[in-house]
Formats: sequence, structure tokens, C-alpha cells
Amino acid sequence: MQVDWGAALRPKLGQSVSGDTYVLETFEPHGLQVAVIDGLGGGVHASAASLGAAAVLRAKPGNDPLTLFKQVHTAIHGTRGAVMALLTFDLLARHVSFVGVGNIGVQVDSQAPIKPISKNGIVGHRLPTLLRLDYTYNFGNTFVLYSDGVENNFQLDAYVERHRPSQQLADLILAKYGKANDDVTVVVIRITE
Repeated sequence: MQVDWGAALRPKLGQSVSGDTYVLETFEPHGLQVAVIDGLGGGVHASAASLGAAAVLRAKPGNDPLTLFKQVHTAIHGTRGAVMALLTFDLLARHVSFVGVGNIGVQVDSQAPIKPISKNGIVGHRLPTLLRLDYTYNFGNTFVLYSDGVENNFQLDAYVERHRPSQQLADLILAKYGKANDDVTVVVIRITE
């Protein structure tokens, strides 16, 4: 199997540092974890929260997603906090789990409905009761995770360019739907045979 992925990010207009980041880590035997993290606000303080969360995820790939959220919550307590969505793939079983807190968007281009739902809250401040959602995916499904810097009218299933290679698609979504007045991060994952 092949993992085709792409990421596009940029800071808010006039800023040199983004409060958004992403993580993409593989783990044994057939795992992949993908997260988008948005530190609250913008600039260096938001960046400190998102990079702190990313460091925990990178250090512990393959850990249970619910446990990872709790570890991130503890690690970034005292920062501004962040919102975060995490997809954990078992590439061999074609299984994906989702856990999300806050307004990170997730859309999936697939024949069977995959509709992840995040809980309200702020990682590092108010961690809600977490909800893990599990799905089976098919080869060729496209997963798009994005921060709230992407316009609300973005709809993957209606986007004519959705079959482009992942990096091109991430770049196109950022260019067409990215807000100038917010940090923007878009991550695209497509798994094929």
C-alpha cells in the first residue's frame, strides 16, 4: 500500500509565526497518525501551544489516541491551549479512528459515510469527555484535515480538484479557501493499494 500525503500551511497575514501545525508519524507494525493542531490566538504564544502538543504526539506515535489527548492536555497546561484532531490509521486492516477537540475540520471523500465529530473544548484548559469514532475506509479515500483558517464553505465532495495528488490538493485548498486573517493548515491523506 502507498500513502500519498501533502500539507500546506501559512501564518496569518502580517505574521511570521503560525499558531497552527501538523504531525504525520508512522509506527509499527502498520500504523499512521495524523494530527492538525491550532494554538489559540496567533503568533508565538499560539505557536508554543501547538508545538508543545506536536512534540508529545511525535514522541509517542502509536499510543492510544485517548491517552495521547490526555498526555497533550497535561503537557500544554499553562499555555494558551489548542484545538486538535487526530486520525490513527491501521493501514493493513484499513481501519481509522478519530478523536477531536475543537474546530479542526475533517472531511473524507468516500463512498461510505465517514463523518468525524469533534467535542467542544480546549486541550490544555478544558478537556471534555473524549469520544473515539472508528471507521473502515477503502483504498483511494481522501482525508482532509484543516484548521479554522479554511473558509466554512469548503466542501470536499463538491470540489472538482479533489482527485489531484495530495500535495497539489492541499496547496489548492489553501490557495482557494484559506483566510488571510488567520493561520491556515491543510493536510491531505490518500491511501492506495
